Amino acid sequence: MNDQPVNTKEVNDILNNLAGTLLDSIQKWEDVVFIGIRSGGVLVAKKVVDLLEEKTGKDIPLGALDIALYRDDLSKMRFYPEVRKTDIPFSVDDKTVILVDDVLHTGRSVRAAIDHIVDLGRPMRIYLMVLFDRGGREFPIQADFVGKQIDLSDEKIIKIEASEDTEATIDVIICEVNR
Repeated sequence: MNDQPVNTKEVNDILNNLAGTLLDSIQKWEDVVFIGIRSGGVLVAKKVVDLLEEKTGKDIPLGALDIALYRDDLSKMRFYPEVRKTDIPFSVDDKTVILVDDVLHTGRSVRAAIDHIVDLGRPMRIYLMVLFDRGGREFPIQADFVGKQIDLSDEKIIKIEASEDTEATIDVIICEVNR
């Protein structure tokens, strides 16, 4: 991938491919729940859940996880992190959890999310699904479902945001890291 943002059609194709891969991989949907990491992971999870509900005709539980207090760099921060609400309106006990993030890079956010989920209960299994995998792991964490592998220099970050019309599109932004 070059340094230009991914266009809307490509993002929609990636989301449809992820939903199709999940349909092929998971046979029973009764005990499947989705948990998106705030905020980009929640956007991706919502889009994929909407596609899956359309294709399966089932209601699929969706929750949002804030990992701010589970970060491993809290003691090094010069300011307090913005803590947003974790909203998991279901039990994770004995569930197959699809943990969703927008970008997988070092693995630290996923490690924090798993710690938080385990504090909520004991899932049967946790799968990791990401929209983009940019490599560069610091922890031995790999995604089970990847929308797209990308190659970005360490001086760049990739973020996703909801467009003005949040029901329609996701915007992908690639920019320089602020240091």
